[in-house]
Amino acid sequence: MREQHAAFPALRTSRLMLREIESSDAELLHAVWTDPLVVEHLVLDPFTEIRQTEAMISLLQELHTSGEGIRWAITLLTDGTPVGTCGFHNWKKEHGRAELGYELDSRMWRQGYMSEAVSAALEYAFDTMALNRIEALVTAGNERSRRFLEKTGFTLEGTLRQYELARGSHQDQWMFSLLREERAGRS
Repeated sequence: MREQHAAFPALRTSRLMLREIESSDAELLHAVWTDPLVVEHLVLDPFTEIRQTEAMISLLQELHTSGEGIRWAITLLTDGTPVGTCGFHNWKKEHGRAELGYELDSRMWRQGYMSEAVSAALEYAFDTMALNRIEALVTAGNERSRRFLEKTGFTLEGTLRQYELARGSHQDQWMFSLLREERAGRS
């Protein structure tokens, strides 16, 4: 029998609304998930068809329904336009940990939107999901994500050699983590 889950939580920041990803977001998220700058370091193959985006949206929606995580659409507070997603997957409740994932429309980079979104998501993760540890896997060489995570308080723990199969080859992944006690120390 499937567990009953609370309504999907919306998170509001000064410029953003993090809300449930909707099927109607497919066209705008497809533009994000096919942008060569955005997908350059992702472990999934770049999407070529809208049905791939629709399948990804279904997968991300299922995270909350199944209790395996949560993924928000990052939308602009001014007009509700989705500009990316962020959230958690691989939620291991018994261990108090989950993995952070995120992507943002490259036209929105370097404006603080991802910092704002992830900060709200981290607060939710530690306070509501009762996480003790949040992990982030980053394809080795993705310096933009590395700098972002370090600025957000994550620690690079090491390299997982040939950890992910992507685009026909095994890729090294950097393992980052943020512990509850470290986040509390930043407040």
